[in-house]
Amino acid sequence: MPRSELFMINIQHLTNDFPRKTAPGMTEDEKTDCDSRTDSGFLSGGNLALSGEIISEEIPPTPTSADDHKKQALIDDNLMRLDSGVDLGLSESFSSLSLKNSGLNDLSSGNIDESQPCIKESDQKEIPWELYFEQDEDGDTHLHIAIVQRFPEVVLALIRAAPHPRLLDTPNDDALTPLHLAVVTGQWHIVRWLIVAGARPGPRNLRGDSPLHICAQTGDLQTCKAITNPVTQHERDSLALSYPAQPYHQVDLEQWNYDGQTCVHVAAINGHVDVLRHLVWYGADINAREGRSGYTALHYAIENRDERLTTFLLECNKINASVVTYGGRSVLQLGFPVPSNLFDALRSRGVPSPYSSDEEYDSSSSEDEAPYKNTNVCPAVKATA
Repeated sequence: MPRSELFMINIQHLTNDFPRKTAPGMTEDEKTDCDSRTDSGFLSGGNLALSGEIISEEIPPTPTSADDHKKQALIDDNLMRLDSGVDLGLSESFSSLSLKNSGLNDLSSGNIDESQPCIKESDQKEIPWELYFEQDEDGDTHLHIAIVQRFPEVVLALIRAAPHPRLLDTPNDDALTPLHLAVVTGQWHIVRWLIVAGARPGPRNLRGDSPLHICAQTGDLQTCKAITNPVTQHERDSLALSYPAQPYHQVDLEQWNYDGQTCVHVAAINGHVDVLRHLVWYGADINAREGRSGYTALHYAIENRDERLTTFLLECNKINASVVTYGGRSVLQLGFPVPSNLFDALRSRGVPSPYSSDEEYDSSSSEDEAPYKNTNVCPAVKATA
């Protein structure tokens, strides 16, 4: 059987096993979108309930004679024995009947055996969670597929069906976990469910990028918050997990990818000031040096000539503008023109000028010309040599 057909069969079985619950964190539009994917079949009968009125295809005629009254009474008696699923205004005693024995089918009897135990659906069959988290030839589980196919209610049911949060961290053959896929597809509410359920926030893909690295690259602030915000007990209770609450995994804001870059560096390279502001507010090191050349976020801002990002960094109280690269170069020794206002702001922050006292800085210098002297060695390092 093709994998797609097996997935749909298992998903149908899964959604039947779990009661329909309101997904925490979903907007009204998302709930409406989820509802549009399923057909409850309620409106497929002959009678439709619209605005509190019953629309019937045929209205029986009013009896006029004694025989007609007898015939109508017989018809009414037969109708009373049928269960249409629609409230037809039955008597209070009949409509309040409660079937506690699955074998009880005589509705005319007023005696109910209270000694019979109530049979629950959960006692009749067990949820085959092993099947849902089995990997296919590409290493994908049903959870991977449901996220990519954008079935949030199925994702929520799978999270609740997992007996342990380790199953939520399963990587496929591309080293992508469900959390990676939720971030890539921009489904921040699913990202939050996985974090609350106990998924690890820092798994690496083939490039060494964590989900937070991907947020910093795309500039998705909402998803970034879904990863970094602390988990509350109310969120755990709303998720209705099948296992006890797990310790919250604190996200590592200084984690490197395979290029030696933290999330701060990735956000600075791509010029996402809002994400960078959020990371710094949560305690990320704004002066961290990446692992290959020792660049800081300020180095990247100057190299990319991002005046908006540079202004934001200089206004940050924690910035140390005088940090040099592994080669000993400051932000003013990268060989790129710097606007005069930013040049003065950097100098006021203690960044040594690459010029001698009798030289004057010209921000309009051509890029083909060498605007700085002593670009290979920082003056402060040279003086200590």
